[in-house]
This record gives sequence, structure tokens and C-alpha cells, in this order.
Amino acid sequence: MHASRLAFVLASVVIVTAACHHDDDDAKVPMRLSRTTDTAAANAPLKEGDIRITSVDGGVDLALIGDSISGGLSQKTLAKVRRDMDTNHVEGSAFGAQIEKMVKGTVQSALGTRVIFALSDVKDVRYDGTKLIFDWNGKPQAGFSKVNVDHKDVLESFSSDDAQRFVVAVRARKRVLGRK
Repeated sequence: MHASRLAFVLASVVIVTAACHHDDDDAKVPMRLSRTTDTAAANAPLKEGDIRITSVDGGVDLALIGDSISGGLSQKTLAKVRRDMDTNHVEGSAFGAQIEKMVKGTVQSALGTRVIFALSDVKDVRYDGTKLIFDWNGKPQAGFSKVNVDHKDVLESFSSDDAQRFVVAVRARKRVLGRK
């Protein structure tokens, strides 16, 4: 496996592992981890009022779809990792090739993992000029705040315009849902 591919695999595993990590199992704000398929949340069509923003580097996305907020690897990143992790392209049958297949298979099975929160668990979201900040109903949830991309908080990885559009969309959706 090339060094750049190994680094990419390890980075992907770190993102997924960080998203799955809980500091406090008794958190009052429930977080779901959802394994999606290509046609599920990561690629769901957007309806009126929905929004999906992608980090400046294109690696991750954050979406408001319906009454949920989710985040995970972007479609562009998923496609690249799936190509790089294709176990059918592992050559040889030696021990190293078997380990490579095992690692690639493990990464592939975790690729579609997204962190999903119910919008009702979010009191507000705001953009402070640097990053998105979530205010929670109940105990703060660490689902997004513990994820780093290139040594940078994932919530700092979106353009200012996209982050502000996301805030506007979340607030508008909360108003609409609050009237129902």
C-alpha cells in the first residue's frame, strides 16, 4: 500500500473513530451513528429548506435534512476512499496482502458512518466568524466537536458563507417545526 494511501486510510479511520467516541455515556443529548448506503443520508436529495455544506477542502459535509442534522465524509471523499480501498485491487497472497485486505475491508465498512442529531436536540447554532457552534438542549454533545481534520476542528472547516447559510437554514427549520 502506498504511503499516501495508508495516510488517507488512517485519517479516515481517525475521523470515524473520533465521531464514535463518547466522553460521557450518560449524555442527555442522544446522538445516533448511522451506517448509510450511497443513497441514504450522505446522498439524500435536498428538499425545500434542506442544506448540505462541504468543508473547504471537500473532505466532510454537514447537512440539515428534514428534522435531523448529520455530518460525515463527503460524497467526493467517500468515492475516493472507496476506490483506494477496493480490496479487489490488492495484489499478492502473502501476509502483508492479507493485512491490507483486512484494513481496507474495515475502513470500507465504516465509511458510511454519519453522526446524526435530531434538530429538536439543538437549541441553536451560530457562526462566530471562525466556526459553527452548537448550543444543545440538555448536556452538550461532543459528536462534532471532537472531530479534527488536518489538526483543525471540523466545525472550523467550512467557508464563512456556507457556515452562515447553514445557521440561517437551521434557524428557519426550527421556526417551521416549532409552529407545527
